[in-house]
Amino acid sequence: MRSMPVARRAWPPGRRFWTLHLWLPLLAFGVLAVVFETTALDLWFADRLFALQGGQWALRNHWFTYEVMHHYGKLTVIAFGLVMLAVAVLSCCVDRLKPWRWPLAYLVTGLVLAPAILSFFKHFSDVPCPWDLARYGAEFAYRHSLEYPFGWVGLHSRSCFPAGHAAGGFGLLVIYFAAWPYARRPALFLLPGLLVGEAFGFAQQLRGAHFVSHDLWTLALTWFVALGLFVLFRPARWTRSATTV
Repeated sequence: MRSMPVARRAWPPGRRFWTLHLWLPLLAFGVLAVVFETTALDLWFADRLFALQGGQWALRNHWFTYEVMHHYGKLTVIAFGLVMLAVAVLSCCVDRLKPWRWPLAYLVTGLVLAPAILSFFKHFSDVPCPWDLARYGAEFAYRHSLEYPFGWVGLHSRSCFPAGHAAGGFGLLVIYFAAWPYARRPALFLLPGLLVGEAFGFAQQLRGAHFVSHDLWTLALTWFVALGLFVLFRPARWTRSATTV
């Protein structure tokens, strides 16, 4: 017999949900964005990483930061997404999986959509990477990210804002929202997205590919995309079609 879904949290949720998932993240992001855009905090962090590498981006092409964290890290996230896609397809015809088809559809859509939106957004950004700056031995002068003109710059821009690679990691935050209606402790499902996203982001900072604020913007945009998509997928109907986690 097919397991009937059991939701631990009702939809629509109360004020606490919106406070924790929309208003507090929006406030925290707004404050931090203003701090980074009005101070030299990005440079402070980047200067120290640059100095630790002997006044060069020695880890730019290092086997760990590039091959493992950048190349194979991306492939791992893609592989996870393909596995989830296969499970989502099976949920249309396998009785034991059918109750999970809506959470799985949300999960797969979010894994694709959040990084895709970030990637598209980067084509409106001509912000250079730290390794492009005269401060670190290249050619461009430093400016805050939002001081650059915003508009379509095509496929050949410097496109270092926001952080694209970290979006693949932070995209795993959709796991949290997929589990939220059912999990006893949904906060635990934040860990994959936060840990993998931060690991990807820090590896790119070590390479000189991004500033801290680039990852901050990626985290915020990915979170709000995941939240908005969660609402659009109408979680109230999920329990009619997952068992408790």
